[in-house]
Amino acid sequence: MKTPIIPDEAELFERIYHYRNKVQYIEREYLDLRIQLRDAEADFRSDSQNQELKERVNYLKNRMQDLEKRYTWITTGSPSEIPFCVNYTE
Repeated sequence: MKTPIIPDEAELFERIYHYRNKVQYIEREYLDLRIQLRDAEADFRSDSQNQELKERVNYLKNRMQDLEKRYTWITTGSPSEIPFCVNYTE
């Protein structure tokens, strides 16, 4: 059976720091897409005949869905760095 081992604090913070640097741009892009989608949908509600706005809304929705499929932790509400907290050894 595998025994959980919690790494020392310095190693844990280093792992999380490097991980956060790698994924921060993804979170930033996702947030930016959500804001753009919110604004585009509001504009589209006020002018529902505008084909350009409709295409923009569809593009933003598809882009967000792509990110959600590739990085499932974005929408879970759980911190994605939790797996770094425990190592398992045999």
